[in-house]
Amino acid sequence: MQFWKSEKPVEIERDIKSSDPEYNAQFEYANNYICTSKYTVLTFLPKNGFEQFQRIANFYFLCLLILQLIPAISPLTPLTTVIPLVVVLGVSAVKDAADDFQRHRNDALVNNRQSWVLRDGKLVEERWHKVVVGDIIKMENNQFVAADLMLLSTSEPHSLCYIETAELDGETNLKVRQAIPETAELGDDISQLSRFDGN
Repeated sequence: MQFWKSEKPVEIERDIKSSDPEYNAQFEYANNYICTSKYTVLTFLPKNGFEQFQRIANFYFLCLLILQLIPAISPLTPLTTVIPLVVVLGVSAVKDAADDFQRHRNDALVNNRQSWVLRDGKLVEERWHKVVVGDIIKMENNQFVAADLMLLSTSEPHSLCYIETAELDGETNLKVRQAIPETAELGDDISQLSRFDGN
């Protein structure tokens, strides 16, 4: 139990109002910022070192090195263990740093993709990481989605849309989704969409 953070009450149901960020903020919903990277500049050495020494071979060589530092136990110089250990740890650290750097770049690409969000009765261009719970978003054909969305209406007959979920489950076939009848008639009328509050 963490004493410095207040516990959030257990959610039984969610009460969300569209285009009302002040109301939705009281529930402290998660933001839309995506972070898949493991390290920052400050945490790379300690975290990576901890992960490296969780591998049994690296831990074994560390223990061997410590024993070799005691002259009464080992006649060998510690360099015979230090050099291979440093090389192995260094190569692994460089690989981990390169992988994490690529994750940072991919996160930045996703977080900074543009979307059209309905704010104060106008469609404004907004970055995905600034999209909040309750925002009404205008999607276009073949557009990437970086958030969970509820379909309100579409330009297709019967309010149908086709989505690909390859990034979620690997399936490339299109899935059909349909807006509920109560919101399907909203269409792309900005004035009706801005009056819509989700109830």
